[in-house]
Amino acid sequence: MKSKKILIFVFLIISTTLCAQKEHGIWEVKEGRVIGNDSANFSMAEDYWQTIHHILPSDLIDKYIVSLRLFTDGIDKDMGGINQMDKTVEYWQFDLDTEDMDLLTSDSIKILNYTHTLIHEFGHLLTLNSTQIELTDDNYQSEGKGYLTDEGYARKSSYLNLFVKQFWKPAILKEWDRINRKKNESKRIDFLYDFYLLRPNEFVTDYAAESPEEDIAESWTFFVLTDKPLPTSIKYQKLEFFYQFPELIAYRELIRKRIKFIPELYLENYKNPDTSPKR
Repeated sequence: MKSKKILIFVFLIISTTLCAQKEHGIWEVKEGRVIGNDSANFSMAEDYWQTIHHILPSDLIDKYIVSLRLFTDGIDKDMGGINQMDKTVEYWQFDLDTEDMDLLTSDSIKILNYTHTLIHEFGHLLTLNSTQIELTDDNYQSEGKGYLTDEGYARKSSYLNLFVKQFWKPAILKEWDRINRKKNESKRIDFLYDFYLLRPNEFVTDYAAESPEEDIAESWTFFVLTDKPLPTSIKYQKLEFFYQFPELIAYRELIRKRIKFIPELYLENYKNPDTSPKR
């Protein structure tokens, strides 16, 4: 199995250098609450957890998130992620950068970025939890099984497997896999960006071309935050994909009711089907 760590760079810039991080703390999450009121920064943890809990559907959050980590590495670097806590896909940690996710800001761009981050991360939880993934020791794709992720096989009826079958045809998967196996990280990133540039109408952002897992998480985010598009290109067909699932439509409606607002910047960037957001 490959690394279990999932780190999201919502600005779509993948850093190849390690950034010094200031740790605020890690708190256990139990029964929908953070635990450890005698710890430093506990009130901060409560504020961030309440924000997560308010914006995102609580059924999956309460079932799978068992830990909250707050840190910062400065503005616009690692904005956050989810981290698999063990070899199963039952227990996850939510990581958030407190400088990038400033709960008191009124800046629409900052609100856009942290809202995008939270919804994107929920997309990973939605598509990589134990109802969606079957554990395996396989390191390579086995014929006849679902799509192989770092966590295990996407079950045949899972959102991710259906998404891959529809949008990541064997030739595209083969090309992506060849690029992703490159050991030189800077070259891998360059080749992935070229992979995206050859298919600008297939991915909602360049980061979506990082992998099928990131593609479905980014597409999910735009499904939540944008109006229903005309399926004029593959990237808009990917948004249309989620409308076949009533439970995902319900999640979309719930999140849209709970967020502060959808910044006009976001809407303006997606009125033109051939335009990507300026980040």
